Amino acid sequence: MKKIVPLQKIQLMNRIGFSLLLALFAFGLLTAQNDEKESIGTQEVLVVKSYTPSLSDAFKLKSTPRLADSLGSMEEELMYQLKKVPVISTFEPNKASPLKLQQRKSTTPYNTFFSGGSGNKNQLYLNVSSVIELDRTQRFGLNFYRDGFGSNIENTLLTSTQNYTHLGLHHNLRSTDYNANTQLQFRTHKNNYFGLYNTDWDSLILNSVNPEIKRDYFKIRTHWNWFEDVLRGITFQANLTSDNFNTSEQQLGLQTDLEVDLGGGKLKSTVQLSGFHTNFESSYYDENPEEYTQGKGALAIYWQHNGNDLKLKIGAGVSYLLGDANLSSSLFYYPQLEIYYQKAKNVLTPYLKAEGGVHFNTYQSLTKMNPYLAPTTELKPTVNRYNASLGIRSQLASVLNFDIGFLYDQVENLSYYERLPFDEKSKNQSYRLSNAFANKYANSDLFGFNASIRIDLAKDNFVRFETRYRVFETKESQELWNIPAFEMNWESHFQLKDRFAFSLFGNLWGDRKAAVRPIFINQDLNSVQTLSESLPLFISTSAHLTYKLTDQFDVFVKSKITSSQNHGRWAYYPEPPLLLLGGVTYKFDFQY
Repeated sequence: MKKIVPLQKIQLMNRIGFSLLLALFAFGLLTAQNDEKESIGTQEVLVVKSYTPSLSDAFKLKSTPRLADSLGSMEEELMYQLKKVPVISTFEPNKASPLKLQQRKSTTPYNTFFSGGSGNKNQLYLNVSSVIELDRTQRFGLNFYRDGFGSNIENTLLTSTQNYTHLGLHHNLRSTDYNANTQLQFRTHKNNYFGLYNTDWDSLILNSVNPEIKRDYFKIRTHWNWFEDVLRGITFQANLTSDNFNTSEQQLGLQTDLEVDLGGGKLKSTVQLSGFHTNFESSYYDENPEEYTQGKGALAIYWQHNGNDLKLKIGAGVSYLLGDANLSSSLFYYPQLEIYYQKAKNVLTPYLKAEGGVHFNTYQSLTKMNPYLAPTTELKPTVNRYNASLGIRSQLASVLNFDIGFLYDQVENLSYYERLPFDEKSKNQSYRLSNAFANKYANSDLFGFNASIRIDLAKDNFVRFETRYRVFETKESQELWNIPAFEMNWESHFQLKDRFAFSLFGNLWGDRKAAVRPIFINQDLNSVQTLSESLPLFISTSAHLTYKLTDQFDVFVKSKITSSQNHGRWAYYPEPPLLLLGGVTYKFDFQY
């Protein structure tokens, strides 16, 4: 049976317990104060576990660091002795000054350059070119070029100066899908009909004649090409040509290029539409106005494969001609063929090529070949039925490259130049003194040999020679005037330590026949006899030497040397034996 404790006893017991706790606490404090006055003993403690900081350590009070009094403390001197150890070493310290940080030069070329100079025979040379980035997809280019000499050539009776001026504008538009280039060109050629026979000329005729030839050429051309579409390219071109004898010529041309994948290769097609109209103020023999209008439509289809040792291009082309072409037919077929066999590690590559075609002979194209063409001539297209070559190419150690091939073709309307007779009735006109040429045509079979060699010495340093020998068999045993059987051309470039640059190029024309038209009093223009004269070998070489002074300034020397005496490339048209010119080039960035 449980006892019930009264509430008063419980409260009394609690009070007694609390009093005992206070007494014990007070006794502990007095004992701690007495222990502080006694010295602390030394004990050895064995640490079993390394100290591990706890979060509570972060709240402990840190003691303030104190520096020793420098007046009351003694400095201790550190005593040491180096011990020499014999070693073998080839190290030599570099006593030079430390390298300085240099800013890397930009590899981006300057967008503009100006080049000018002068030389003997009153030469004046100017060349200004600039290409400016309009934005990330467009750029614009400009070029102005002027060259020529203002003094007469020795032993010429008429003015024999020559000048050439060119102004070109270019715009490029590009993206990841296509690329477009548009060009505008203006060119002016000033020359003279000074090639007179070595005979006694009436001073009245010479004083009354102005031999100047001034021809102006204008061209606009735009080319668009796409990278992934079936339609790969479109080209449009228009040419305008005029001269100071009231000649005018207009040319238009349009070409499209198509391409699709087929049988591991590519099937390609080219479609061309072109035409021209030429108006001569007066024909040479009857002095009536003379006009030529011709048009051409051409289609070429071929399959091209370059995937293995045998590289092929197999196809054909067809051309249809309109207008006064005076050909055996209006429709022509010709091959489009290329076969190369290039096996790996084989230095010899045999090949067969046959690329026939039809091309116009216009006043513009003929005067580029012979600047002394009369401002009236017959215009016919030329047909190359085969234009074939069979040969071998080789590449030895990436240094020596040569190409040897045999040539064959059947040509309808092969173009050549014949000297015109003296016109006594119109002798006050500068090109009627038997000093101008007319274009003539002949049908001929062509056999020949072509060889070229190129030696790559180092980066941008090379030497190249090319020679060609041709034999023509005409259907009517016709003499082909001013066409040499042997021709050669060469080109080389050398660069030394980014300071010196030297380039050389030239041509050689072998022995050839030229037409001579004797001059008699009261002769009939239509019955003047044609005689033959042999022209000697003619060489023309041009050289250009440049020295880089700074990144922006260059100095240069240009020269041209010819073997001309009484004749140059054309009979009785000598060329200056030496032209020498010096100048400076300045490069900079043009900002707009």
